[in-house]
Amino acid sequence: MKHIKFYKFICLYLTLISSSVFAGGGGPPPVTYDLISGAFTDNRVYAGLKWTLNEGIKPQAVLGFRHARTESNGNTDGGDISISAKFIDGFQLGKLRAKYFDGKEKVQGEVGGGLDFTKGFFAGVGVHAPYSLIGLDIHPFINENKFEPYIQIDTIKKYKKNNNCVIASDFPSGFWDSACTDPINVI
Repeated sequence: MKHIKFYKFICLYLTLISSSVFAGGGGPPPVTYDLISGAFTDNRVYAGLKWTLNEGIKPQAVLGFRHARTESNGNTDGGDISISAKFIDGFQLGKLRAKYFDGKEKVQGEVGGGLDFTKGFFAGVGVHAPYSLIGLDIHPFINENKFEPYIQIDTIKKYKKNNNCVIASDFPSGFWDSACTDPINVI
């Protein structure tokens, strides 16, 4: 009996946490700053519309989560997981996708793969800029339409980079990264 109450408590707790994260309240802030490296960490839920070029003009809805780390020199990398679905003329799941991205705060190259719920496994590449993505998915296990080019608009903006650096006052005044334009002394 105690196990059932504990299980119900855990389920309720996880439900409340997940609802507050998606509602934008509670939980950790989406952007954090590392004092040692001068890097921003950005965790964001995003939404978008995706058009696959050989499937007509009806878009798919995209919902995803993106974890990015941007250093003071603008280098940005991270991971992304998303799911897409057709919503016009009925609901149908599209693709479950995981990606790694790397680049600068404005533009990143992406590589990844996942599961297309109608065609099986796929791999893909893309280039993401603020609020837009162009990509190509490759379906190696089907005979027709192996290549699927697509475009996407989404809510992912340019990542912030930090122009300030933190240095300890015990170090010489010239002891910071050349990308730092405004050092901050601490200690």
